[in-house]
Order: sequence, then structure tokens, then C-alpha cells
Amino acid sequence: MLEAIKNRRSIRQFNDQKINKEDLLELVEAGFMAPSARGQESRGFVIIDDEKVIAMLSQVSVGAKVLTNAKAAIAVICPNVEKLSAPDMALEDLAAATENILLEATNKGIGSCWIGIAPNDERIEKASKVLNLSNQSFVFSLIALGYPLDDKAFYQKNKVDNQLIYWNQVK
Repeated sequence: MLEAIKNRRSIRQFNDQKINKEDLLELVEAGFMAPSARGQESRGFVIIDDEKVIAMLSQVSVGAKVLTNAKAAIAVICPNVEKLSAPDMALEDLAAATENILLEATNKGIGSCWIGIAPNDERIEKASKVLNLSNQSFVFSLIALGYPLDDKAFYQKNKVDNQLIYWNQVK
């Protein structure tokens, strides 16, 4: 798994190869495996492979334009914030689910790019409308998916900064 973490990159250019439904379902399964506060059911997922829906979502924000050549997308949603036992922790839960999907995509050789939606109210409203979510639900993030146009898209880069590692206390 450390290799997938080191190789993960935001991929914004995709080739024409479609992603099969089994792989999309496994990406969502990875999202469900993420930790959540108090074990609350704070996340749901919308798998999008319809080109028209992807095109509508690409208009949600400037960052969402990456969807214009994506072959699929996954919306990470909070299905009903009012029923959560720890609603103030929902964003952390949803971020963990998003990261799990990104890592599993890398593991499968599928390019991915996290498109931030929450906490921007305008983006949440636009994305939620496209996906027909109720008022108690909201879109946290979108993930653009496709096989990378560049076959060398995944590579390791050392991001460790030893000056930002502390023991016991920051001195």
C-alpha cells in the first residue's frame, strides 16, 4: 500500500479506455472501508459513467473542468447529515473515503483527481442539483477517473520534509 501512496498523483488527462463496472464498484468499496467517527454511516457514493452527467458536473467549478475528458467519476456524498451521531465529523469521514478511493485507483492503474466541492456552498448546491440529492444530503467531493494519457503518470517523489517531523513536542 505504501507504493500506491507514494505513486499517487492528480491525473488530469485521460485516454479513451473505459473503466469497467467491477473496478468502479471496487473503488467505492474502498471508500466504504475508510474510518468514520463513531462508526456513523456518513458516506454514500454516486458512480457516474454517463457522459451527459459528467459534462454537467464539469461546469460546477473551474476545478471540475478536469471532468471534460474523464471516463467516469465518483461523487462522495453525505447521504443524510441529520441522522449522523457525530455530524461535526462528517467532513473528516468523507475526506478519508475520498482518499481511499484515490489510493485504490492508483493501485489499479486508474488515474484520478480529487475535485473539492465542500465546504463551498455554491459548489455543493450545483453538484447536488445535478445529482438530484435531497436537502439533507450533500456532495463533498467529485473524483475524476480514467486511464492516464501519459503512461508514466505514476511515479514516486519524495515529499518527506524532515524539518517538519517532531518528537513529543514542537520545539
